[in-house]
Amino acid sequence: MTTCERALAGTAERGFTLIEVIVVLAVLGILLGTGVPLAGAVLQADRRQEAQRELGEIATALDSYWHDNAAFPALLTSNGFLGTHLQPGVSNTVVLDPFGAGQGYVYSFSVATGIATVYSRGENGIDDGVAAEENVQRVYAAVPGTKKTWQRLRLIVEVLANHIEAGGSVAGNWTTLRGLIGLGAAFDNDGFGTALQWTAATHTLTSAGADRTLGTADDITL
Repeated sequence: MTTCERALAGTAERGFTLIEVIVVLAVLGILLGTGVPLAGAVLQADRRQEAQRELGEIATALDSYWHDNAAFPALLTSNGFLGTHLQPGVSNTVVLDPFGAGQGYVYSFSVATGIATVYSRGENGIDDGVAAEENVQRVYAAVPGTKKTWQRLRLIVEVLANHIEAGGSVAGNWTTLRGLIGLGAAFDNDGFGTALQWTAATHTLTSAGADRTLGTADDITL
């Protein structure tokens, strides 16, 4: 056996000393101590991205729902909203807050202001109120409501113009005239669910706008 071989054999037989074991354990402890917080940070970042993406999808769906119904859904899980305007994902996970421990996103709406709000609880998992949370989406009924109102008014004006050119009567209220020109009852209201008003003397059709009150600054008239 050579000198080198004898040295290696001696090391193998000797094994690790207590100091060496302590050093190895200390190094492992340091690695674990830095790795766990890093893994937690990565997980939280993934959850934030998930919340931002899902809240954006929900806001788009709320806008679409208002455009079709002139109202916001009672719940994010309401029939006619989830599965129609908002794709649910596996087990309806799209409406589950990743920081909510199985709870849905916090959702509310105000008929008076025409604003729907949806937000995540954030990393502490606690609903601290909309003003204190980071990931918040608001949908303003004035946006889809106005868009739908203009779409409806343009179509009405086109049909009405043909009716007048053909010598048709424009007397009476809007419900009467709407029937004369062949439009369905869906055209009784504007995009905010408020009855349209026809003024025969001036040939004008008016929407009360987002505040649902005729005679105010946001009225839409054609």
